[in-house]
Order: sequence, then C-alpha cells, then structure tokens
Amino acid sequence: MEVVAIGEALIDLLSNDCIDKTVLNSEPGFTQFAGGAPANVAVAVAKLGGLSSLLGKVGDDPFGRFLIKALDTNNVKTSHVSFSKKGKTALAFVSLDESGERTFDFYDKDAAHYDLQISDLTPSLFAAPKIVSFCSGSLAKAHILNTTLNALKHFKEADSVTCFDINFRPAFWDEPLTAPSIINDIAKTVDVIKASKDELIALYGIEHIETTIKSWVDNGVSLVLMTDGGEPITFSSCSFSGTYPCPPANVVDTTAAGDAFVGGFLYQVASLVSDKNEFIDWANNFEKVLKAIDFAAKCGASTVAKFGAFDALPTQQDLSA
Repeated sequence: MEVVAIGEALIDLLSNDCIDKTVLNSEPGFTQFAGGAPANVAVAVAKLGGLSSLLGKVGDDPFGRFLIKALDTNNVKTSHVSFSKKGKTALAFVSLDESGERTFDFYDKDAAHYDLQISDLTPSLFAAPKIVSFCSGSLAKAHILNTTLNALKHFKEADSVTCFDINFRPAFWDEPLTAPSIINDIAKTVDVIKASKDELIALYGIEHIETTIKSWVDNGVSLVLMTDGGEPITFSSCSFSGTYPCPPANVVDTTAAGDAFVGGFLYQVASLVSDKNEFIDWANNFEKVLKAIDFAAKCGASTVAKFGAFDALPTQQDLSA
C-alpha cells in the first residue's frame, strides 16, 4: 500500500555549534535541513523502499523549492504538494542539549502548510486504499482542521488505514487549551495512534495516561503505541498489551526519531496489507505487531545517531550494517 502523509514540510535550522562541537570561536550560523514530521514520515517510508507521498503545501520561495527537491531526491511522490500563494515556508530553529534532546523555536505564522484547501484534495487521492499518516499540527488551526477532517472522511470511505502521530507542539496552536479535547476527539476515530509519554503527560496529565489509552482502544482504535525516549515502548489493543525494549543507540540528535519510528512501522504494515480489513486482521496478530514494533524501534535508534531529519532517516542498508 502507498503511505500518504498529510501536513507540513518545513526547514530545520540547526546551529553549526551543535553539529561540530570541535570548532571553537567559529562564526555563528545555521545549517538547513529538510524536515517537518509528516514529511519525515513520508521520507522514512520511501528510504526503506516503500511507496509514499506527501499531501501539503510549501512556500513559493527558496526554502519551498529546496523541500520539493529533497522530497523528490528521496523518492517521495510530490504530485500532491503545491506552492502556496498566501504563506512562506515555515522555519524551525533547533537547539540540542548535551544528550541530543532538542527544543524548537517555530517561525510558522501564516505559514504555507496551513494553506491546504479542500480544493487541493483531488479525486485521485481516494481512488484506492492508502495508509494515511497525520499529526496534530494538521488540527491546530480552524481552517487546516476542516481540510484535514474532510480528507480523512474521504480516505476512510476508500477503505484506507489511518494513523495519528500526535506529535504535540503547543506553538502550532492558536488556542492551545483546545488541543486536548480536539486531539482526543480525533484520536477516537483512527486505526493507529502513536504518542510519546511526554506528549500524553502534557495533554492529559500523568495520572490519566492509562485511562486515556483505554478509552481510545474502547472506541475502536486497533493499536496505540507510546514511546518514552530510550525506555520500553508500550503497545495496547483490544486483544493484547505490553512493552517492548528499545535497542541501544548512540544519541547525537533526537530530531525525527519519532517520525522514523512511525515511518518504519507503517512501512512494515504497508508491505503486508492491502486494505483496512486486512489491517484489522494483521493488528490482531501479536507476533506480527511485535515484529513491526521491533523494526520501527531500530529505525528510531539509527536516526538519533545522525544530525538532521531527512538525512538521518535510515535505509535498509543502514539497518543491516
């Protein structure tokens, strides 16, 4: 199956001091990397050998053209990526601490990716079942929420599988206090949810994590995956639940680690199912789900050992090295 990622492609600007700590007294500066969580997922699938595309918009500017070229170079289909006439390509200034954990300063006011319109949803998108991946950034503003809900409706009518990678970024939201309820409402309607423990704590409080996940499963979500940095991955479904250890990793930059995990997981699913009914059968098979989690965790561990997003996402050769 083809994996379609909905949402932003943006520019990660990483301080040169973070990349090369051996250079002292160097002039301050930044290196641009292609990024954006949905775009990262599409690239992760394509670099592993899968079929993927991005549905979104970039600015009609040098950064936007850089992103289109980077997507093309990594074999992501860009026929559903267009240039916005309203907004510029979003920027994210990335800072890393000594352990490689990152923080972001987003410059995304009226950014191009928020300009995705219902009219951009061409019938060819829904001609066959897809695996559809999206993040909460595509719910963060009223207009893009409306477009995303419309797209999800049509994808579901086409017997597609939906994956919600929460990827909560408060800076994206015009009204952050509305995020918990909007995210919860959408989460109850999808097939797969991926979240980090930190995101669930920020949204619902540590004391409500288990009940929140249970409510999603009770509402028909086939599988909920919760990551926690290098700690074991938690998985929950109506048939089974448990934890799975993360492989050891040489961490230099955690950017795109979660996206690599999602991309690796969806790559495994896409290679084994052709529609939602087959996915439901697959998701009820403990061994198959565990195999996909193992593969996804290895993708994440490989990614954190390199700087950047697209550049750091692994190929099959990287994983076998």
